[in-house]
Amino acid sequence: MKAVAIALAAALLLSGAPAGAQTASDAGCLILSNAFAQKAAEPQIKQIAQASFYFYLGRVADRTTAPQLKALLDAESKTITDATAGPMMKSCMQTLQNRSDLLQSLSTPPPKPSAPPPKKP
Repeated sequence: MKAVAIALAAALLLSGAPAGAQTASDAGCLILSNAFAQKAAEPQIKQIAQASFYFYLGRVADRTTAPQLKALLDAESKTITDATAGPMMKSCMQTLQNRSDLLQSLSTPPPKPSAPPPKKP
Protein backbone atom coordinates (compact mmCIF):
# COMPACT_ATOMS: atom_id res chain seq x y z
CA MET A 1 0.00 0.00 0.00
CA LYS A 2 2.85 2.37 0.79
CA ALA A 3 4.24 1.88 -2.72
CA VAL A 4 0.87 2.80 -4.21
CA ALA A 5 0.67 5.96 -2.12
CA ILE A 6 4.22 6.92 -3.11
CA ALA A 7 3.49 6.22 -6.77
CA LEU A 8 0.31 8.26 -6.67
CA ALA A 9 2.03 11.14 -4.92
CA ALA A 10 4.89 11.01 -7.40
CA ALA A 11 2.42 11.02 -10.28
CA LEU A 12 1.22 14.36 -9.00
CA LEU A 13 4.64 15.73 -9.84
CA LEU A 14 4.27 14.64 -13.44
CA SER A 15 1.17 16.73 -13.92
CA GLY A 16 3.25 19.83 -14.63
CA ALA A 17 3.28 19.53 -18.40
CA PRO A 18 -0.47 19.27 -18.91
CA ALA A 19 -1.29 21.73 -16.10
CA GLY A 20 -2.56 24.22 -18.67
CA ALA A 21 -4.85 21.63 -20.15
CA GLN A 22 -8.08 22.91 -18.66
CA THR A 23 -10.35 20.22 -20.03
CA ALA A 24 -13.84 19.15 -19.16
CA SER A 25 -12.58 15.66 -18.33
CA ASP A 26 -10.07 17.12 -15.86
CA ALA A 27 -12.87 19.11 -14.23
CA GLY A 28 -15.05 16.01 -14.08
CA CYS A 29 -12.25 14.02 -12.50
CA LEU A 30 -11.68 16.79 -9.96
CA ILE A 31 -15.37 16.73 -9.02
CA LEU A 32 -15.58 12.94 -8.87
CA SER A 33 -12.37 12.41 -6.92
CA ASN A 34 -13.53 14.97 -4.36
CA ALA A 35 -16.88 13.18 -4.03
CA PHE A 36 -15.27 9.75 -3.70
CA ALA A 37 -12.74 11.09 -1.18
CA GLN A 38 -15.56 12.40 1.00
CA LYS A 39 -18.05 9.55 0.65
CA ALA A 40 -16.04 6.35 0.19
CA ALA A 41 -16.52 3.85 3.00
CA GLU A 42 -13.16 2.11 2.64
CA PRO A 43 -10.07 4.01 3.88
CA GLN A 44 -7.95 2.79 0.96
CA ILE A 45 -10.49 4.09 -1.58
CA LYS A 46 -10.64 7.42 0.27
CA GLN A 47 -6.85 7.71 0.20
CA ILE A 48 -6.63 6.95 -3.52
CA ALA A 49 -9.48 9.38 -4.27
CA GLN A 50 -7.68 12.09 -2.26
CA ALA A 51 -4.50 11.54 -4.24
CA SER A 52 -6.54 11.69 -7.43
CA PHE A 53 -8.13 14.95 -6.28
CA TYR A 54 -4.72 16.56 -5.80
CA PHE A 55 -3.51 15.21 -9.14
CA TYR A 56 -6.41 16.84 -10.97
CA LEU A 57 -6.21 19.98 -8.85
CA GLY A 58 -2.61 20.28 -10.04
CA ARG A 59 -3.86 20.31 -13.62
CA VAL A 60 -5.74 23.57 -13.06
CA ALA A 61 -3.82 26.29 -14.88
CA ASP A 62 -2.24 28.97 -12.71
CA ARG A 63 -3.88 31.75 -14.68
CA THR A 64 -7.38 30.29 -14.30
CA THR A 65 -9.63 32.70 -12.48
CA ALA A 66 -12.20 31.68 -9.90
CA PRO A 67 -15.14 32.54 -12.22
CA GLN A 68 -13.58 30.49 -15.05
CA LEU A 69 -13.03 27.49 -12.80
CA LYS A 70 -16.51 27.75 -11.32
CA ALA A 71 -18.06 27.87 -14.79
CA LEU A 72 -16.06 24.82 -15.88
CA LEU A 73 -16.95 22.86 -12.74
CA ASP A 74 -20.62 23.84 -12.97
CA ALA A 75 -20.82 22.79 -16.61
CA GLU A 76 -19.10 19.48 -16.02
CA SER A 77 -21.09 18.64 -12.88
CA LYS A 78 -24.26 18.72 -15.00
CA THR A 79 -22.92 15.86 -17.11
CA ILE A 80 -22.25 13.54 -14.16
CA THR A 81 -25.02 11.13 -13.20
CA ASP A 82 -25.16 8.15 -10.88
CA ALA A 83 -24.87 5.93 -13.96
CA THR A 84 -21.82 7.72 -15.37
CA ALA A 85 -19.93 8.49 -12.14
CA GLY A 86 -18.36 5.03 -11.75
CA PRO A 87 -17.09 4.65 -15.32
CA MET A 88 -15.88 8.26 -15.36
CA MET A 89 -13.96 7.76 -12.11
CA LYS A 90 -12.46 4.56 -13.51
CA SER A 91 -11.23 6.55 -16.52
CA CYS A 92 -9.81 9.22 -14.21
CA MET A 93 -7.95 6.59 -12.21
CA GLN A 94 -6.59 5.04 -15.42
CA THR A 95 -5.07 8.41 -16.34
CA LEU A 96 -3.52 8.64 -12.89
CA GLN A 97 -2.23 5.06 -13.14
CA ASN A 98 -0.69 5.80 -16.55
CA ARG A 99 1.20 8.76 -15.06
CA SER A 100 2.34 6.62 -12.15
CA ASP A 101 3.53 3.89 -14.53
CA LEU A 102 5.42 6.49 -16.54
CA LEU A 103 7.20 7.69 -13.43
CA GLN A 104 8.04 4.15 -12.35
CA SER A 105 9.44 3.40 -15.80
CA LEU A 106 11.93 6.23 -15.30
CA SER A 107 13.23 4.69 -12.10
CA THR A 108 13.69 1.22 -13.57
CA PRO A 109 17.22 0.77 -14.91
CA PRO A 110 17.41 -0.46 -18.50
CA PRO A 111 18.34 -4.11 -18.90
CA LYS A 112 22.04 -4.76 -19.20
CA PRO A 113 23.09 -6.11 -22.57
CA SER A 114 24.13 -9.73 -22.46
CA ALA A 115 27.74 -10.59 -23.14
CA PRO A 116 28.43 -11.45 -26.76
CA PRO A 117 29.13 -15.11 -27.42
CA PRO A 118 32.82 -16.01 -27.57
CA LYS A 119 34.30 -15.95 -31.06
CA LYS A 120 35.26 -19.28 -32.59
CA PRO A 121 38.86 -19.52 -33.75
